[in-house]
Amino acid sequence: MRKRWATGRYARDHASGVPWTPIELPVKAPTATELLERFDEVRRWAERFERDSKTAGGVERFTVIKRSVKGRNLGANSVPARVRIESFEQLCKLLKTTDDVVNLDAIINETRAALPDLVPWVASNPLKAISHLGLWNDLVETVAWIVAHGTDQLFLRQIDVEGVDTKFVDRHRKILDELLTCVLPAEGIDSRYGAGDFARRFRFRAKPSYTRLRLLEPQPLFPAGVSELTLRTEELSGIELTCETVFVVENEISYLAFPAVKGAIVVFGSGFALGSLYDVSWMESKEIVYWGDIDTHGFDILSRLRARFGRVRSILMDQETLLAHSRQWVSEPTPTNRALNSLTAQETALYNDLIEDRYGQAVRLEQERVRFSLVLDALARWPLVKW
Repeated sequence: MRKRWATGRYARDHASGVPWTPIELPVKAPTATELLERFDEVRRWAERFERDSKTAGGVERFTVIKRSVKGRNLGANSVPARVRIESFEQLCKLLKTTDDVVNLDAIINETRAALPDLVPWVASNPLKAISHLGLWNDLVETVAWIVAHGTDQLFLRQIDVEGVDTKFVDRHRKILDELLTCVLPAEGIDSRYGAGDFARRFRFRAKPSYTRLRLLEPQPLFPAGVSELTLRTEELSGIELTCETVFVVENEISYLAFPAVKGAIVVFGSGFALGSLYDVSWMESKEIVYWGDIDTHGFDILSRLRARFGRVRSILMDQETLLAHSRQWVSEPTPTNRALNSLTAQETALYNDLIEDRYGQAVRLEQERVRFSLVLDALARWPLVKW
């Protein structure tokens, strides 16, 4: 019965008002031979059933249904054959879950008063609701506030419920996700995101991403002398820079030391964070050049960037560069081996060599270890300027 209770079926029926159906469970009774040979044990066994069928105060927990076992030398004897649980209250007394049901009833009443649309969720998930008993009032008030005020143009920080802050929302985003999904209209939920990106899923304003870039020659959009900027990426997408080439570099020092190329900017990629650049649509008309580490994740980033923009060239990510710096190789902590569909044939060959440990286990050449003279050689096709 405890296993059945743990599925939530009985609590769901109670919360949904489903009429109780008595439960009968079979009891494996002794045979006539066992009755004859182990009579005292059988008697104690039967007495224990009778004793356990009632609470210490004499309240019945279940009914014992008996059958007659006949033996040649003992005559007919009644032994337990089935037990019958007559009511939901009896079941709760048997399993000691009465307090849980009292709490469930309180949760349902509280929810019905504060946010009736949430009652069906409680009825379908009673044990989960009970497990959040101490938080339930805060959870319901948070959901009710979001339903009442909406989320358009609001940050999570602007939820105004006593005792609730952004850390509360982050800690309990999974249960809040279920509750909000139950009560919000479809247009209030962005199904492209899961509970892990709570803000975007429920259309709050997400924390903005930023793009850091250097102007490799003066830009008419900015005051003279400005050489480096950090802009909100969404705002950068609305400011098309007058450049022909966009270099994307992963390492900060390599980014800062990047030579001044005519008609170009250089962007500090910072690993997979450069995914924020995918919304900068004007980059589609630019020549994009990516320089990353020679390791499996470096090629993964390159493949993603090229899948988004198409016109992406890589530099210093080839076998020749790798072999020229064997003394600078280090080990990649957690290599990937996922299929990359946007690499050139040469890039794919080197990527596979790294996966298969052709040069050693998890070989990695970080871009800041590449000799600067080779960087200048790789940029020979682009004219440099003095600024």
